[in-house]
Amino acid sequence: MAMMLLAAGRSLRSILHPRLAGAAAAFSSAPSAASAAAAEAERTIREGPRNDWSRPEIQAVYDSPLLDLLFHGAQVHRHVHRFREVQQCTLLSIKTGGCSEDCSYCPQSSRYDTGLKAQKLMNKDAVLEAAKKAKEAGSTRFCMGAAWRETIGRKTNFNQILEYVKEIRGMGMEVCCTLGMIEKQQAEELKKAGLTAYNHNLDTSREYYPNIITTRSYDDRLQTLQHVREAGISICSGGIIGLGEAEEDRVGLLHTLATLPAHPESVPINALVAVKGTPLGDQKPVEIWEMIRMIATARIVMPKAMVRLSAGRVRFSMPEQALCFLAGANSIFAGEKLLTTANNDFDADQAMFKILGLIPKAPSFGDEEAPAPADTERSEQAASM
Repeated sequence: MAMMLLAAGRSLRSILHPRLAGAAAAFSSAPSAASAAAAEAERTIREGPRNDWSRPEIQAVYDSPLLDLLFHGAQVHRHVHRFREVQQCTLLSIKTGGCSEDCSYCPQSSRYDTGLKAQKLMNKDAVLEAAKKAKEAGSTRFCMGAAWRETIGRKTNFNQILEYVKEIRGMGMEVCCTLGMIEKQQAEELKKAGLTAYNHNLDTSREYYPNIITTRSYDDRLQTLQHVREAGISICSGGIIGLGEAEEDRVGLLHTLATLPAHPESVPINALVAVKGTPLGDQKPVEIWEMIRMIATARIVMPKAMVRLSAGRVRFSMPEQALCFLAGANSIFAGEKLLTTANNDFDADQAMFKILGLIPKAPSFGDEEAPAPADTERSEQAASM
């Protein structure tokens, strides 16, 4: 009986073995389904930045499996940037409240009762003292924001701001302003004063934009970006998620930015900080996974941009922020406030830098070429051997 069973077993194996071997071979040779994030990251690394992205292409990257998207965002980030460097920026509201616009998220609009009182333009001494403290705390870019729709008709205030820019640039810091819409001549004057960058966010997609703002058109915003670019000033432009928009609106925002004649040098990704009294005061908080998708997609489609983890960071834990840095974020706002809303504690940020091994990024003024990321990594590896 035993001999009969052994013979039957051998006979069965002889029948099944070729089939099993064939199935194994077929399985091993079957092509794996590469995600759009993998394919586009590989192409970005191979060919560099491009400005001819289609919206479906960016949508496919955004829709890639989350861990795959995070991995390939990190892959592009490490190829293009010194991956442990993170720039610390400080944003100061130099003219708070009383804005005539109706941005649905903004507590500074005069149309909403948020308990915020309008203030005049801060004086020079107060602004320079804030810039000095920011530099001492590790910030290399100082940003000044004024709650205006535009700077036209504000010649006295604008001239004051030009003085602020000159003085802060003289401290060895990058200087950024966000003053609403500006004309070509004003952009040129800001450039002459030493302005590094101008922030003018698009906020969301062109399609969803009218649901958020009616007092300034999407094309108005794009016109300001054009004036800034033509003046030779770096562009800082991104958007806000959590406004009630759909995912295709987030993709639409990234598509507009990625198809500009030149990508913005800085792309802030903001998570809405809902403020009571504004029309969006009851919006639910943005999840960290949504931020990671935006950051990693932005990194792949605009590889050379500084991707800024901006408003809403205060809600995310250190491990959650670490995922954002891994996905491709390499800039944050430091300091107790972002204009009028709370921001992360300075000591907490210092602890985070230490624990994660992040390195503060030095200021860049466009007149020196930084060493290649690969050379930097080899130098660090050699130093640790």
